[in-house]
Amino acid sequence: MKPIVLPPLPPPVEFVYSQGGPAGSTGPRETGMNNYAWLFEIAKGLLSESDANTPEVILRRVLAATGAERGFIVVREGDSYVQRFDVQFDRRSLSTEERRFSQSLVKQAIRTGEIIYSADLSHDQRFAELESIRLLGRTSVLVAPLRHAEGSEGAVYLERRSDAGFPEDARWLVREFTEMAGLFLRRAIERDALRRRNQSLEHDLFARYDFKGIITQHPGMIALLRKVAQVASSDAAVLIHGETGTGKELIAQALHVNSERRSKPLVPLHTMALSGQLLESELFGHVQGAFTGATRERLGRLASANGGTLFLDEVADITPEVQVKLLRFLDYGEIQRVGSDRTEKIDVRVIAATHKDLPALVRDGHFRQDLYHRLKMIQLEIPPLRERTGDIPLLVAHFLGTNWKRDGERPRWTASAERALAMHAYPGNVRELAYAVKAACVMATSPELDIDVLPEDMRPTEPEAPGSDFREFTGAEHKAARAAAQQKVDIAFLKGLMERHQGNAAAAARESGIHRGQLHKLLTKYGIKHS
Repeated sequence: MKPIVLPPLPPPVEFVYSQGGPAGSTGPRETGMNNYAWLFEIAKGLLSESDANTPEVILRRVLAATGAERGFIVVREGDSYVQRFDVQFDRRSLSTEERRFSQSLVKQAIRTGEIIYSADLSHDQRFAELESIRLLGRTSVLVAPLRHAEGSEGAVYLERRSDAGFPEDARWLVREFTEMAGLFLRRAIERDALRRRNQSLEHDLFARYDFKGIITQHPGMIALLRKVAQVASSDAAVLIHGETGTGKELIAQALHVNSERRSKPLVPLHTMALSGQLLESELFGHVQGAFTGATRERLGRLASANGGTLFLDEVADITPEVQVKLLRFLDYGEIQRVGSDRTEKIDVRVIAATHKDLPALVRDGHFRQDLYHRLKMIQLEIPPLRERTGDIPLLVAHFLGTNWKRDGERPRWTASAERALAMHAYPGNVRELAYAVKAACVMATSPELDIDVLPEDMRPTEPEAPGSDFREFTGAEHKAARAAAQQKVDIAFLKGLMERHQGNAAAAARESGIHRGQLHKLLTKYGIKHS
């Protein structure tokens, strides 16, 4: 097929466009915007590192600038071409029929490196022999290859389902856009492909391994779970480090149930509250009469876990004397009960956990260096909840489903409560969030859960008085103060409104311009009496 090459285009001019959209108008551009201005806006989006400037957002700007009804990126995958980042001017969902496009035009644009344009494909004799063109019907199409230093593997595809076509300045803008955007969109396509692969790998990870109770989509947690899956079958000692409430015991459980030891016991021992002799007895067992109060023989946690796994929580609190005996067990697989002169061979994998800085304790002489290195043959770090805020909505939904006990009522959070849950720092991590949601379910008097059912320290604070120093505010504190100020203004407005109308909500709605149903919701939310 002979390449179709656009002639030189005139300089950009200013247009005044109808706001009614593509149908029956020149395009959906804003009044007074020329295509230099549009190109500048699009370029800022391409150069920005902000997550707000996604390929979809930038493509939507291109649609607005050119009058296109629909646009997407076409990417080569093997011998076929697939759509990515599909956007429509009217934001509606498209049918399968409406998603058709011509791969032949895309191939030619990529091969020639030139823009292909047709004002009406159904009557364009240059493409009459293409079966795919007839299926598209009466459509204006603009296909521009995405060029970069390493060639072209994709194209921008713009459509208008009308006979208006694309004006010359729109074609000029698309040409300039694709010259700038080739590398950006190539990287976006690569990130999109990586995201799809990661989603597939995550699905496979959760399908193949038992991670009961672990709810996450955070990349750091997914990487941690992959490491858990990799080392679960090993007998090597594992040291889990993480702040209080991050779920260290869940990770220990995942290591056990995904190992060959799953049919044997997982025995936990929380060492923090146990004194030296009591801890030694709990861990290694004792014989009758070994010490005052030892009225009968005790097996001990290590022997109880024979063939399985021992989980030592808060291992940093083990006394020096017990540290020596634990190290001997790790080195030789032998235990000696308190009061006995006989050693026993047992087979136990040890998983230890702590929230403390063990290297600092080693430097200060409070923890044996040889035991530390023996425990951390494999080390796992659990990120705190404040570093995986994207997991908060997932966890909230899970805990709400677990704790909501009212049949026939579907609970829902108000926008204020959702903001409070999202902005809290969670020093107690996932455990704190779980307790907060459970408490909210207990305190709730209706299916609508507002900030009043959340713990006091999770509710927005009162804003500072005018003139106060806000320089020390964090972003979260600023949001919380702004939300509290907004709530205060809302309450004052509603109280004044209802006083003027003697509590008559219908009259108040008419005066304020607020829909009556919405006004009722606000009055109920803030406990303001009305009729």
